[in-house]
Amino acid sequence: MNGAARRWFGAEPAVNLALSPDGRAVSWQSEQKPGLFVWRPEHGVRRLRPGRIVDHAWLPGSRALVAVVAGRTEQVIVLDEAAGRTADVTPEGLAGVHVVDRDQPRRGSLLLGGVGADGRAAWHVLSSPGGPARRVAAPGAAGRLFSDAGDRPCAATARAEDGSLVVYAAEADAWHEVWRSRPPGSLVTHPVDVTADGLGLYLSGPCRDGFLGVRLLDLRTGKTRTVLEDGEHDLDVVLHPATRIPQLALVSGARQGLRPLDAELAADLSVLTSRHPGELEIVGLTRDNTVWLVQADDGESAPRHLLWNRGDGTAHPLTARRPGLMRRANRRALAPTAAVTVPARDGLTLDGYLVTPAVGAPPYPSVLLVHGGPWSRDVWGLSPQAQWLAELGYASLRVNFRGSEGYGTRFLDLGRASWGGGMQDDLEDTLRWAVSEGHVDPDRVAVMGQSYGGYAALMAATARPKAFALAVAICAPTDLVAFMRYVKRSSHHERAHFLHRVGDPDDDARRLRAQSPLTHAAGCHTPVLLVHGRDDPLVPYTQATTMADALAEHRRPHHCLVLSGEGHGITSPANRVRLARVVGRQLAYHLAGRPT
Repeated sequence: MNGAARRWFGAEPAVNLALSPDGRAVSWQSEQKPGLFVWRPEHGVRRLRPGRIVDHAWLPGSRALVAVVAGRTEQVIVLDEAAGRTADVTPEGLAGVHVVDRDQPRRGSLLLGGVGADGRAAWHVLSSPGGPARRVAAPGAAGRLFSDAGDRPCAATARAEDGSLVVYAAEADAWHEVWRSRPPGSLVTHPVDVTADGLGLYLSGPCRDGFLGVRLLDLRTGKTRTVLEDGEHDLDVVLHPATRIPQLALVSGARQGLRPLDAELAADLSVLTSRHPGELEIVGLTRDNTVWLVQADDGESAPRHLLWNRGDGTAHPLTARRPGLMRRANRRALAPTAAVTVPARDGLTLDGYLVTPAVGAPPYPSVLLVHGGPWSRDVWGLSPQAQWLAELGYASLRVNFRGSEGYGTRFLDLGRASWGGGMQDDLEDTLRWAVSEGHVDPDRVAVMGQSYGGYAALMAATARPKAFALAVAICAPTDLVAFMRYVKRSSHHERAHFLHRVGDPDDDARRLRAQSPLTHAAGCHTPVLLVHGRDDPLVPYTQATTMADALAEHRRPHHCLVLSGEGHGITSPANRVRLARVVGRQLAYHLAGRPT
């Protein structure tokens, strides 16, 4: 058990993978360890050590890396490998510095965002390895800034208090509002990028029959037209990095797909997919569009990253098959992931994913894994949690219940005000289906999730008929009235989402109270494991301790673990391994009948 926990959760997560402008190197950073990691085919992985990195990117048109280094005050430094020089280019008075749109290759400059001395968003452009980064004007409320092919800022977007997307256009030395989305569709409307000439802004948002597509907003007239939709799937887009013309549609479904929008790319992708079957994810691409960084997931081994040269068709794998995954896990064959279809009680069809262990025979002891959000989704690709469970001998089920993203706004809106209701029905229907199909032993099944997923686990343990032998709730809201009051007072970027989809703590207090696990603590019929980060900025850890106190008052079996230094999710390798071991012991006791 301990070895499995270290294999799947003991490595430092690799974040912000970035492709160099010349397409010959890949960089990434660790969430915890200091330094930057740079991989080149001829040299392997090299670690640069300027300090603990919180963000980074390649400076366009160069071999230099720009890194944001944590400290008492953040520093922005440029690491010029070729010249062996380091330069401090920190903009004066800028805090919370981050790289803007690192995945959109620019001509010769990098846009940095942050918070100025006046507490408002501020933007700086870095154009040379030696600096300086110069400040650029933008609307005071702007949350995103976009530049044309000449790297000139020409559009900005902001979120109004009601969640509306507001678009500003630059004209001479002034900014003016040109367009504003209307709720509730505005909550799922997002900017993609501007056209090369700076006269249009691509928007991802609801199109035909509520499925997401891409529209083009004319920044001069404020009029929009649809450029990509199919009325059956949510679509996203990959633009050509220089021409900014849509070249690839990302198709959402049970399995994620790529739909080329031009014949040349279709031919190239056909060769790549024939050699690397499964799912492909575009991570980065060079400005001339000739080299792509692609993640390939065949479902049989750990996903790997490839440097794909479209010119000669070659694909060089990174030395590490999956940066941030321990080598022992990299080398293991994966338990198979089957995409399944689950019928809900009201006739709705749900996509799910079943992972079964290599040992034993069905029906298996199992865990229902519930994703967070809830306006996110599960996907077919590698799930370290599911693979860890399979190694321990458990099957796992994941399902995209109503309210999940990726299936159009109508499916998403079915989750509105439905916490503990229709969404919970879908989880029970998934379990019922798995039992009827012979996959799952109904007497040996647990439910586990983080955030909303943890909430759902607690509702299963308290307010719904007993169906599980154990409930594991990580960073879960337990009192929806108190939670939504906290959210309503906050400046969280999804505040409008929560108020619209969960409810207003004043207007909807009675319903929210009835939907709260805390309200039903006295009726808890399932052992509960509560886990929370002490520094959680979204769901205060007191949500867990209050629930634990209520369970203790009513003498219901439970454990509560509050982890210092963790936020909304458990991220440090040491704590992830610790959590896996705790959960593993609980599963062994409640599902396998083994003492812990």
